[in-house]
Amino acid sequence: MSELIERIGLSSFILVIVEMWNSVFLLIMILSLVLGIRRNKISVLSDKYETPFTREILLFFTAVFFYNAFDIVISFIMGIPGDLFVALNYAMDIGYFAVGAFQTLLFLQVIKKYVAENNGNTALKKISFIMQLLHIPALVLLALTPFTHWLFYVDEHTNYNRGALYPVWYYTTIVAFIFIFAVLIIYRRKIDSFISKVLLTASVLPIIAFILNFTYRGISFNNIAVSVSALIIYVFYENHRTAAAVHREHELNLVQSELLESKLTVERANNEMLLAQIQPHFISNSLMALRAQCREYPEIYESITNFSLYLRSHLEALGSSNKMITFEQEMENTEAYLALEEQNYGDRLRVDYNIEYDGFMLPPLSVQPLVENAVRHGVGTYDEGGVVLINTRREPGKIIIEITDDGSGRSNITPQQSKRRSIGIDNVRARLRSIAGGDLEVLANERGTMARIILPDVTGGK
Repeated sequence: MSELIERIGLSSFILVIVEMWNSVFLLIMILSLVLGIRRNKISVLSDKYETPFTREILLFFTAVFFYNAFDIVISFIMGIPGDLFVALNYAMDIGYFAVGAFQTLLFLQVIKKYVAENNGNTALKKISFIMQLLHIPALVLLALTPFTHWLFYVDEHTNYNRGALYPVWYYTTIVAFIFIFAVLIIYRRKIDSFISKVLLTASVLPIIAFILNFTYRGISFNNIAVSVSALIIYVFYENHRTAAAVHREHELNLVQSELLESKLTVERANNEMLLAQIQPHFISNSLMALRAQCREYPEIYESITNFSLYLRSHLEALGSSNKMITFEQEMENTEAYLALEEQNYGDRLRVDYNIEYDGFMLPPLSVQPLVENAVRHGVGTYDEGGVVLINTRREPGKIIIEITDDGSGRSNITPQQSKRRSIGIDNVRARLRSIAGGDLEVLANERGTMARIILPDVTGGK
């Protein structure tokens, strides 16, 4: 072990250990998706209710697994002289580059299929296709590299070195991710929320990795970025799949509440098992490692901090079925989310607080989803923005939490977004009733929308 650390360096050794753990988690996630696809095939309702985007995510996870595997082998043979190891290094490096290109092309295909085609945007479809064609010269360079050393070459000591035309590959990739990010910004109101989160994660983290690679040449952040992206995307996917399952059962038969509860219990048990295997603190630690490298970029540093807090609270909520948290903890998560949204909306988003009472417990993710609705479907529907008010008070026998926005809640909202919003409200209401014995009311008029949480005052007025 000491010989390996001395040969490849401590930082590379630590990166290899992280990649090996990531590979274990990726296998668990891949297995989960494969089992889900098989369940859909044997279900009589599979054609109608199969969770969209599953196969693309499965391809991405598989690609990331091989991406890590190639890099692990490269690290282990680095510095070992001999023609055999040089040839093996070439093979692994070519596989590494090819899988990286596949990931980029996959998300460009997602842009073409789920954004351009779904919205009938022929121009965007053509541009996405052109962005894919731009990778052809880079792939040709990769195929010729063993003979020309244009992209990279491996010396007699099995050490990797960049070639003269390496920038062609590098900038082709970064331009593709910037294009994906730009599409998300321009068409943010026309993209499904789940797909938007996946594409945002898959584009922003690699861009951060590219920036860090300019500063720290001794460590490649590419593998860390794609691995963390995969873990975050899996959390988004599980949330989306669970929400879709709840809505599906709601549509099939509202009377079958006992059956719905049993299925939710099974879903929670599956989430708890998977989250125990994925280890949420590992994701948090990985984000903190990225954050530590961004001290010279205050905005990125603060965004990663808030996103880590936001993600941690969602993971903890997934892993606990009947847990109650303090109102202060819920507000920490809500404020982290608002800090992220303020980067999108700037001065258009204003938040006022009128907290008259905060000494109570409530189910996790009770306030934050309602604040998100107020921002996205209320304030976000007006170019001039608006105000979100969070108010709490104590009344005889009950505690009231009100989230109010001064937007219409209706303008510029697609039917799919309206459906997702309804699912989110139903989920919050179901948790409040089953865990805390509370309820949720939503009141809308031309002046805005108010979501009112009503909780029983278990302190008895003390």
